[in-house]
Amino acid sequence: MAGGPPPRRGARAISYADDVIRTLARAASDPRRREHAGVVAAALTAVLLSLTVLLTDPPYATGDEPPHMDYAYQVWHGELPVFEEGLELRPEGAWLAPVQWTAQHPPLYYLLVAPLVGPLADAGHPVAAVYAARAVNTLLAGLFVVVAWWSARRLSRPGSPLPPLVALVACLTAAVAHVGGSGYNDLLAAVLVTTMYGVSATAIRRGLDGRLVAALCLLAAGCALTRLSTAVIAVVVAAVAVLAGVVRAAQGRGRRAPVVWLAVGGPVTALAAAGWFYARNVALTGNIQGSHFDWALANQNRTERTVWEVLTDPITWARLPDLFWWAGRVPPRTDHPLTTLILTAVLLVWIPLFLAVLDRVRRRRGTLRSPEPVTTDPPAGDARTLHAAATAPAGEPLPAPAAPWPGSLTDRRLLLALPWTAVGVAIVLQVLYAASSGGVYPRYFLPVALPLFLGVAAGLAVRPRLLVPVWAGITLADLGVWLVLELSTPAEAGLYSEPVAPAAAVGVLAVASAVGATVLTLRAYRRPTTTAAAATSTATRNQPPS
Repeated sequence: MAGGPPPRRGARAISYADDVIRTLARAASDPRRREHAGVVAAALTAVLLSLTVLLTDPPYATGDEPPHMDYAYQVWHGELPVFEEGLELRPEGAWLAPVQWTAQHPPLYYLLVAPLVGPLADAGHPVAAVYAARAVNTLLAGLFVVVAWWSARRLSRPGSPLPPLVALVACLTAAVAHVGGSGYNDLLAAVLVTTMYGVSATAIRRGLDGRLVAALCLLAAGCALTRLSTAVIAVVVAAVAVLAGVVRAAQGRGRRAPVVWLAVGGPVTALAAAGWFYARNVALTGNIQGSHFDWALANQNRTERTVWEVLTDPITWARLPDLFWWAGRVPPRTDHPLTTLILTAVLLVWIPLFLAVLDRVRRRRGTLRSPEPVTTDPPAGDARTLHAAATAPAGEPLPAPAAPWPGSLTDRRLLLALPWTAVGVAIVLQVLYAASSGGVYPRYFLPVALPLFLGVAAGLAVRPRLLVPVWAGITLADLGVWLVLELSTPAEAGLYSEPVAPAAAVGVLAVASAVGATVLTLRAYRRPTTTAAAATSTATRNQPPS
């Protein structure tokens, strides 16, 4: 009888288990797969933190959420809201604004959630309607983390250790969770602008082509249909891509046609998509913003300030960039919010930024004092090279270290100018808004949060094994204090209340996920290594034993 007996089921199961273990071991040793695992964990953490806010905040309890939900409700019925006509969706347990003060926003976000909000509200389930809209934003929070990581990869040196740290910083951002667990339009705006960063950076690196032009035009149109401030920032981001295309064409490294298409097609697409709405704002209010500052001054205890007063107010610079402040949805009128504002602004924002600048200056001085050019290899290539050096048999050839920064010096300068120019424009817009009696809210800074994330990540990368856990621990401690205070405060009479037990359970799960994301990010971290260091490690590993 030819052949032996067929293998038993137990033997096949053991063989399958061995294959799985070997596959997992290979995945654990692959730097890129470790990074992807950290990003997935970060996205999951952002979703769980947003879900914590979704359950912790009573339905319709904040001042802006009822008008946002009413906007979606009116869109479902084929209407656009008008400021003076107030709210049509008026749940009994909601805090109801006296006017429709979100009517100035374009309708893209509301078109997205209207198919959920409208039918549920019409069926007599307004609470389910707001939870459905919040659930959409919860998913957008996870998407935002992934988009931030991808765009950070496009903006950074190839193989930089910063993108996985950016994903971790983004997922632990309180402003992302607050908007992700509420029915606001800010997170959609942040996703669109952050994606534009990555697409524009790609255009700077390799030149414009038809697909990049189409993507930038569509993203700019989406920004214009979400918020006016986002539309302005989109213009800045697209303008840098146009400038990069002009420089490449002048240097003979690119074609002029895509540059012309973007310079013309971008504004035309945005105007075709959203121009009608801003014309409506002008017709109804006399200004393109659709603002009613006169009503706010008369009815909301607001005051106008000079630009200088806003610029010299310490609260402006503590609050505006402090996206990590869990009590940051309302002005700091009591001791607890003011204390946590100062602590989180100093510990989570300004100290990491200071460390990043200090490290940059130190590296710059070291480069200038070097007697000959020192080529720093991208960390991803170094990680693969060093891993191969540690595992390859003696004498086996190793892959060459990855190449340094691609492109010209002009490309690198444009990559640096791209995000920070947008940040400068966003700060100008926010200062002007605050001077005209508007508020300074961290969530308004979300569309340009990526440069801040990169700066904080660069500061943490100075001593990642120490600073990353400490930074994450402070963030989670602030979350814990906020969560305890929120869940222990009874709801106001006549308003909806939150489900305390589910909110606490999801909060604990979110903290556990955050700890896991931090551990995976540290495992995926790849320290920059010089070519000389990689060569030394390779030579040492491949020396025959004495």
